[in-house]
Amino acid sequence: MRPRLPQVLMAATLLLMGFLVAAQVKAGRALTSQVDIPTRNVYALATLLKSERAAHQSLEAEVGELRARLEQYEHAAAQGSRLTEAMGKELESLRIAAGLKAMRGPGVTVRVEDPKTQPKGGTNPIVVTYQDLVAVINELWAAGAEAVALNGQRLTATTGMSQVGGTVVVNLQRLNAPFVVFAIGDPATMEGALNIRGGLVESLRALGLAISVRRNDTLTVPAFKGTLNFEFAKPAE
Repeated sequence: MRPRLPQVLMAATLLLMGFLVAAQVKAGRALTSQVDIPTRNVYALATLLKSERAAHQSLEAEVGELRARLEQYEHAAAQGSRLTEAMGKELESLRIAAGLKAMRGPGVTVRVEDPKTQPKGGTNPIVVTYQDLVAVINELWAAGAEAVALNGQRLTATTGMSQVGGTVVVNLQRLNAPFVVFAIGDPATMEGALNIRGGLVESLRALGLAISVRRNDTLTVPAFKGTLNFEFAKPAE
């Protein structure tokens, strides 16, 4: 008995459908097996890239913070250096003003001594007194002297002068004639102030004292060697 045509067609159709289904399933499996691994790699790479970007941003932020700190430290160091330099200069100026630094510069040398011969019949010999030296020194200060020493004793704002017998006391040190004053300043101005007509030197010479004034290109005035103690004077607030 021959099979009928519809049955043959149906069987062929079912066979074809089965073949197509099998082929589709196979293709789907192949596609899945080929795409699955790359997809997981892409996700892993994306996650790793995201993590690397976050770490990079964190490092950039840390570097920025460190740079800011470095700038602050450099600024503070520069300020500290400038402050230290300014304080050093101010301290040096104060030491100079207080006479605690030896000074060098042009100036004049004034030599004052007793007369070579004393007047005959005089009961009181003519000698150099501390008032004579104070007058000479004050004249030099007024003429712009910046540093003054008498027989190696630096004169400061606290220096007192007195006389004991034939000696002059300066900075608690007894000084004997001849008295030599070193004064640093403008030589022409100081010499002119001392030798002015009718001035101090002329008056002292009229009393019989021997005085000489000489310009110097370079003089060295020593530093004050005593102590500066203030028992009653305190800084005003």
